[in-house]
Amino acid sequence: MRKIHYRQQSGFTLLEIIVVMTMLSLIMVMIYGGIQSSRKLSEKGLKRINASNEIRVVSELIRRQISRILPMAFKENDGEFVIFEGDDNHIMYVSPMPGYLGKGGPHVQLIEIVNAKGGKILQFSHWLLNDSLEEDSFEDSDQEPVVLLENIRGAEFSFIKLNEEGEPGEWESQWEESENTPLMVQLEVDMGENALMQWPIMQVALMLDATATNRRVSQNLLQRNNRERGEIR
Repeated sequence: MRKIHYRQQSGFTLLEIIVVMTMLSLIMVMIYGGIQSSRKLSEKGLKRINASNEIRVVSELIRRQISRILPMAFKENDGEFVIFEGDDNHIMYVSPMPGYLGKGGPHVQLIEIVNAKGGKILQFSHWLLNDSLEEDSFEDSDQEPVVLLENIRGAEFSFIKLNEEGEPGEWESQWEESENTPLMVQLEVDMGENALMQWPIMQVALMLDATATNRRVSQNLLQRNNRERGEIR
């Protein structure tokens, strides 16, 4: 009886090809998922770095401007010269401007907490100090304020002054002595839920204690204004 010889197949079966393709697909999905996760982590890290840099730059700007407050009047209120104005929502004062932000010299500066869509913002305005001491010169200005910080849930300014014993008192949210400057200014900011970085409590001591010089400065300003008014008349 003749024997029939079958040739041995050397290729892959369809089932083997399907298994290999399935395994390759799973490997590609795992590789793509890893790449996507790495990209998201990288983007998140970059956003945190940018948020950290933003907080640092803004805090350094505010600290610099407050610490260099000058004992100079920027407006007159009921016969009294206003050197520093502040409450829990804003501070207003005179301080030199950095050269990269505008013209040099003393500027009237306003840092305020303003309601905005979805929360609050911290914004900064400044005007070149003039001799008129009229508040209208600020209100009529067409200069747009600069937004320093967004995504704020809540924020508050507070101030410290010397008590009757000559010692630093408690933090106050309303500054009553507009002809004097506080010893320190504090800014607390509670960032919103989407904020990647939190604002550290800022406590700034003024480099120049204007208390001893306020009267002399006010007298000089008063004499100058009286002299100018006399010349006009």
